[in-house]
Amino acid sequence: MVRCKMIVTEKSDTFNQWNADPSRAQSKIKLTAATGPTNKTWARYTPSGFIELQIDNPAAMDQFKLGQAYFVDFTEAPLNEADEIAAS
Repeated sequence: MVRCKMIVTEKSDTFNQWNADPSRAQSKIKLTAATGPTNKTWARYTPSGFIELQIDNPAAMDQFKLGQAYFVDFTEAPLNEADEIAAS
């Protein structure tokens, strides 16, 4: 497992271009790598990187606070036939 400490640096509301229905609003968050000793497990000197997520679950979006740090754990997972790469 690799653990990364990330900070929410952007949080914004977006709308699906094919359906402007406000009840179907989506949000985007961007997490950026934090500097400091916590990220020494994967970055020897200066951590760099970001994760961007599009979230369409308001309860999930409420869990992310702008400026707050979060741990992101990467654990290898088996692939199965139903797994596909999400469109970006």
